[in-house]
Amino acid sequence: MTAQALSLPQANLKMALWQVDADSMSSSELYVWLNDCGLPHEVTIRLHELASYTKKAGNKVLAVGKIVLIKIIEFVKAHPNLATGIALGAAVGLLASSIPIIGPMLAPLAAVLGITVGAIAGHRLDQGYRQVDGIVGVTQEFIQIARLFFQLLIDVFTEVFRNVITA
Repeated sequence: MTAQALSLPQANLKMALWQVDADSMSSSELYVWLNDCGLPHEVTIRLHELASYTKKAGNKVLAVGKIVLIKIIEFVKAHPNLATGIALGAAVGLLASSIPIIGPMLAPLAAVLGITVGAIAGHRLDQGYRQVDGIVGVTQEFIQIARLFFQLLIDVFTEVFRNVITA
């Protein structure tokens, strides 16, 4: 996924298509999907609040929160093992924080290592790899994961906020 500069008409078309996708998914459908994913109720409520965020751009009202949330959902659907690996890594960090005395010192390291290893392992599963092929292969996978994720964020925020003018 490479970032290419879009002309203003191309960006407007892309944003219009994203807005159509956002309009086609009702708020209740989004809430049901978030609940079905097994997320904690508090997280579901927060993400549902994010979906209600809108921004006026020119004479249009854009469902910015819903667009961002839909793009995140698409990313998770495209990379389910990666998302699972990251969630498991975060859980390792939370579990480490509950260890008496040394937990608060151990938790940040456990979270970083757990999320990193979980993301790499999940990504490798998504790509169909079954064997680990050394530190170079793992490092390349980590770079690919970071590139995919940050490119997604860049694409989403670039398109969403292209027409938004802040005063």
